[in-house]
This record gives sequence, structure tokens and C-alpha cells, in this order.
Amino acid sequence: MIQLVRISDELPEGFAALRAAADAEGFNALRRLEAEWAATPALYACLLAAPSPEGLLAIGGLTAEPEPQHEPAMRIRRPYVHPDARRRGIGRTLVNALVQEALDSVWLVTVNARNTLAPAFWTSLGFRAVAGRPWSHEFRADYSAA
Repeated sequence: MIQLVRISDELPEGFAALRAAADAEGFNALRRLEAEWAATPALYACLLAAPSPEGLLAIGGLTAEPEPQHEPAMRIRRPYVHPDARRRGIGRTLVNALVQEALDSVWLVTVNARNTLAPAFWTSLGFRAVAGRPWSHEFRADYSAA
């Protein structure tokens, strides 16, 4: 079973090792998260992590959509799952929790997955690929209203 914890003060124990794994893969998401958290932790409406006895398995956050829109939106930011923890449902659990958190206040959830290896992951979770937007995929609480 995967347990997620909400981060409110300091980045969780094991963050440095998770960041090192991301850096080794060439992903700078956790380096950016660390800098954003240090400078403006209030940027994140929600930051969730998946700790385990093995170490920190995953982390990801939620912010207000940074690009001006005609409707309120939230963006999933800096999601990362340790390579040794992939294909165990951890990323899916993390993203679903972030989407549910976002849907408490908005109808539109965005993510920019253009420069990742996982666009199919997002569509498998109900996100639609979009063009001409500042994000690559979006999830609407009610597509029939879109």
C-alpha cells in the first residue's frame, strides 16, 4: 500500500537522495522544486510525498496555473518517482491525489509533460493532450462542459 504525506514545512527526509536520482537521469524537476520551496513555499498549494522504509519514493506538487487563463486552473508540478519505484502505481496514486486536491477548487488541472518521457502516462490518467497552450495536457472535471 502506498501512503502519501502532505509536506508543509521542510522537504521530507530522503529528498536529497531522490533529487540525486532525478539529477542522474537528467531531470532538473527536483532541483527546481528545492529552489522554489526554499524561496516561496507558499507557491505550492499542496506538496505530497511517498515515503517508505526504502527511502523517499516520489514527490509532486500543485500550484495555481502560472499562465493567465479565462478560468481558474491548477498545475501539477515537479512530479517524480524514483526509478526503482516505477511501475508500482506510485506515480498514478500521487497524480490522482493531486488531481483530487485540485478539483476541490477548480475544474481545470494542467501539466506540462512536453519534455518528459511520459506523455502516455498522463493520457492513461484521463488527461488530454492539447496544442497551443502553455501546458501539454489537461484534465477537466467535466469535459462535456468544455
